[in-house]
Amino acid sequence: MRLLAALACCSGMAATPAQSGQSGAPVAELGKAVAAATPALRRAAAEALAKVPGVGVEQWLQACAHFGEFAALAPGPDRQQVDLQVLDAVERTELCLYVPPHYDAGKPAPLLLALHGTGGDGAREFLRWQTVADQLSMLVLAPSEAGDNSGYHHAARERAAALAALRWARRTANVDDNRVFVTGISRGGHLTWDLVLRWPDLFAAAVPCIGGPWLQWNDGNNNLRYLENVTALPIRDLQGAQDHPRMVGDLRLAFAQLKKLGAADAQLIEFKDLGHDFDLGAVDFDAWFARTVRTPVPKVVVRMAADLREARTFWAEILATDDKVVLGFVPQVSPALWSAMDEQKQREYVHAHMVEHTGRLKVTMTESGRFSVEAAGVRKFRLLLLREMLGKDGSVEVRWAGKTYKHKPTADAAVLLREFVERCDRTFLPVAEVVVP
Repeated sequence: MRLLAALACCSGMAATPAQSGQSGAPVAELGKAVAAATPALRRAAAEALAKVPGVGVEQWLQACAHFGEFAALAPGPDRQQVDLQVLDAVERTELCLYVPPHYDAGKPAPLLLALHGTGGDGAREFLRWQTVADQLSMLVLAPSEAGDNSGYHHAARERAAALAALRWARRTANVDDNRVFVTGISRGGHLTWDLVLRWPDLFAAAVPCIGGPWLQWNDGNNNLRYLENVTALPIRDLQGAQDHPRMVGDLRLAFAQLKKLGAADAQLIEFKDLGHDFDLGAVDFDAWFARTVRTPVPKVVVRMAADLREARTFWAEILATDDKVVLGFVPQVSPALWSAMDEQKQREYVHAHMVEHTGRLKVTMTESGRFSVEAAGVRKFRLLLLREMLGKDGSVEVRWAGKTYKHKPTADAAVLLREFVERCDRTFLPVAEVVVP
């Protein structure tokens, strides 16, 4: 079956006239919905599409799964000035996209989001990765910072700008949804950690270099509290051991905690004689990237969150938390106890208290239609469910805190379309949602 998509949404090509083909789905309208500038506009467009007469969930599933006809891209590096919607503003941003020689627009390709250091730009970032990119036919996207380029500021705008660039790439090239990787140097290394800790389900793996997670309690910028979110994410962190002591200390704490949490493929690779430097050759990235693939529907998902705007991972989302969950606070500790601890013990103390004030949701799919939940600080959550995640009769049972919540949701095109127009992920297509309690 061939679906003609309007690539005003996906490639910058002129839109194909709306044709329904065998599916009957007005896929050109789906393209326009994906292309809408803001999340609010995309959501409104999705809900309008869900009401189109005569087009059911099955047709929309086919349209989403086969979405996109992408223009051929010339091999080599390309620099473009692109208007990106970043939160409430439009930012003129330089985007650098490296296209490997054997990229085929008809086949999904892996993509590496590469984030530059302080004062730099994206123009030459692909050079670090060109050999690997050519070997694996991997695209490399390197956005240049359009705002203050004096360092990483742990700002929501910086994170939103990186995600906006990634969204542009997924509309421009045929990206493999399950092989999107992220890396960054220095400032970009801090940003890499910030992205994967807050949106771990968007990426297949991370390679932060000479940058780390942040342990800070009084302004909401602490992201080390979200470490459990990345226990299933492959990580290779390259770090000079003689770099800034605070950053190195926070990194060592992070990886010690990841080990305790059972992270299977997270490695801190330190270079004992290096400062703010690293050796990319310490890892066989050809082999590592080649074997690393995201699982779009894992059986178990864990979400740590203190901000409900960042409370989703894969098919589970925290909708409400109790009063104990807060973004910023000052841990209470007696001066005597604090002074008796060395610096590493102080880090561990602060981290433990931050985790206590963070919402935690863990959901396990024990079989189709059956889910068990562990939660702390969570009052309400939702599950986004693919058809194969429902029970044989379409039922859902959720066991939480000694109670069983029973639902029989109906397949809903609005659920599917709201998800698709926002993420444009052809491998994760939920048709129902359940809210508990």
